[in-house]
Amino acid sequence: MGCSTTNWRRGSALWIKRAGIKRAGIRRVTSAAAALSIAMAASALAQAPLTPAQQRDLDQVNSYLNRLDKLHAEFEQTGPDGAISRGDFYLSRPGKMRFDYAQPDDLLIVADGLWLAVQDGELNTVDRFPIKSTPLSLLLDEQIDLGSSTQVAGISREGDSLYLTLQDPDAPEKGEVTLVFAAAGAEMAAKADTLELKRWIVVDAQGLATQIDLDAIEMRDTLDPKLFIMRDPVPGTLRNR
Repeated sequence: MGCSTTNWRRGSALWIKRAGIKRAGIRRVTSAAAALSIAMAASALAQAPLTPAQQRDLDQVNSYLNRLDKLHAEFEQTGPDGAISRGDFYLSRPGKMRFDYAQPDDLLIVADGLWLAVQDGELNTVDRFPIKSTPLSLLLDEQIDLGSSTQVAGISREGDSLYLTLQDPDAPEKGEVTLVFAAAGAEMAAKADTLELKRWIVVDAQGLATQIDLDAIEMRDTLDPKLFIMRDPVPGTLRNR
């Protein structure tokens, strides 16, 4: 695996603020992308007021995300260089998330409610960042209301998909994230249960994109709390799977 590929794969399921991050590999930690052209086009709408149809779609997204509690899914990540990684994704709202990468990527990413930890088994290191410094905090908040601020850069439908692009106007260095939902027709837009989160696309400040696709999504009544605990590695050891 070349240096460039390694850098993009290391921690790329998450979109982490770069300021103050020293390690080159972690510095490029980003999260999910594909429809880059859609995301860039949507960001041009950032200052435009939402139409009634867009507001209904946004309300639907808020309702759906607030109903998410615990889930497990398989994920496939495509980096800006086309490198593909796979693994298991766990969500336990509020605050907790886990990306467990399959070999040969010896990488584990865990959000425990306060901190986002990135464990690199190859380097035998753990780096931690405040969850609030990543855009995934939007999915982990106890109460999600994406219309309460100017975070919405664009929202549109294309076929059976709904695209929602989010960007922090006060921190453009974070880039932008586009959530992609499988959606029923517009006539069903008032029903949150017609949505399902299928992928997200993250574009960093340099326009480089990473995509995470979810598959085999299943809601869970319970998840093992240990999934969301990251311990510092013992020198000379790798993490247990």
